Amino acid sequence: MKNFKSKSDVDLQKLKLKSLIVIMPFFLLGFLLSCERKDHAIPVKPHSSPEMVLKWNYQIQKAYTFQGAGSGFSPPLIARLFAMYHAGMHDALNAIDPRFETYAYFETDPNANPDAAVAQVVYDLFQEIGGTLKPIYSDSFDSLLQASLGSIPDGEAKEKGIELGKNVAQAIKDKRALDAQFIQLAGYPGTPSSGTASGIYQYIPPLNYALAGFHLQSTWVINSSDQFRQEPPYPTNSPEYLADYNEVKDYGEKNSTLRSAEQKAFGIFWAENTSRGWNGIARDVMSRVPEKLLDNWETARLLALVHIGIADAYIAVFESKIHFNYWRPVSAIRQGDFDDNLNTVGNPAWESTLATPPIGEYPSAHAMTGAAAGQILIRYLKNKKIPITIDSGYWPGTRSFPDIPSAIRENSLSRIYIGYHFRKAVDIGEASGYKVGDFVFENGLLPKKKKSK
Repeated sequence: MKNFKSKSDVDLQKLKLKSLIVIMPFFLLGFLLSCERKDHAIPVKPHSSPEMVLKWNYQIQKAYTFQGAGSGFSPPLIARLFAMYHAGMHDALNAIDPRFETYAYFETDPNANPDAAVAQVVYDLFQEIGGTLKPIYSDSFDSLLQASLGSIPDGEAKEKGIELGKNVAQAIKDKRALDAQFIQLAGYPGTPSSGTASGIYQYIPPLNYALAGFHLQSTWVINSSDQFRQEPPYPTNSPEYLADYNEVKDYGEKNSTLRSAEQKAFGIFWAENTSRGWNGIARDVMSRVPEKLLDNWETARLLALVHIGIADAYIAVFESKIHFNYWRPVSAIRQGDFDDNLNTVGNPAWESTLATPPIGEYPSAHAMTGAAAGQILIRYLKNKKIPITIDSGYWPGTRSFPDIPSAIRENSLSRIYIGYHFRKAVDIGEASGYKVGDFVFENGLLPKKKKSK
């Protein structure tokens, strides 16, 4: 039997429906306003933009860009300075908001302005370690500091930031103070004698043997300078040595007729100091990463790890160079008729494409430091397939790569095509560099462990 409703019941239902239609928009509006209030209640982290870090990073890069072979000063010394500048920015930020372990400064001031601290720490370090660059770049550093601090509202936070920057700069300088006795360019006590036998390093005038004590300074993150020492170079009477000898003799000679224009171009392109070159790569790679992944703190930490990795790789590779004390191609080829390999053919007039650095050959420092920097970028960003386009202080134009490992490999091989290294030195140097990069990433400036409530 059907359930019939009276007219009054029907009218009552219509009235309820009309009331619901009238009040529903108000419920909806209230819900939306409630959501809006909740959204605005989410605090936005102040000073999260990496702009100030990147400004001062670029100022450092410009100051250490040297046009052409023989200009500027030694890449290992530059690496130490880059590590100091970037460890300073990292420490300054983490003294304000301690997200990561610091390198040299362990006090905190949560009320300091981060941008003021970043600007001041680099400026103060440049005043102390800028050396011969100070007369050239003093005005530009002064101007950038004035602009940086001028963009920050006056007040206690700004003053605290300036003071913090000064204190961090002093802490970085103090921690690396003992380096000075080991980083003299030439004449270090205990420098190896010039070799006379096959395979032993022979002096290259005018410095003869540079930075012979460099490996004795304190490491930054790695455990010791010999931690990454690899297998020895090929014996000079081996067929493997002969193959490497002939390759660099043919393709690394100053006036080589076998080397292609492309090989010469990328050989010279990569000849600039590793710190400037891989800083440019880091900047290019970071520009291709979503901005939300790299705030002020993350950017400062990544750059610090890259440059600490380069600095540690230089310390490690110089230990190996001293240990193996292997001769450079320029010495080997000029005396190829008098070595202990019956199949080498010498050329007393042979010259490398660029002036050979006066340090032991094995392994390649350029390959090792480049691989360390590249591997840190790969590990940090969890992506090796980031395309790269970079310029050089030594060669016009740019070079592009589909991924970071491609840039690492070309950086290594470049040393053959300018006559600096045998192939084994670049292969072993690159392999060691990857290991240094892994170690520095896994052990350096680690995230702070959150305290359990």
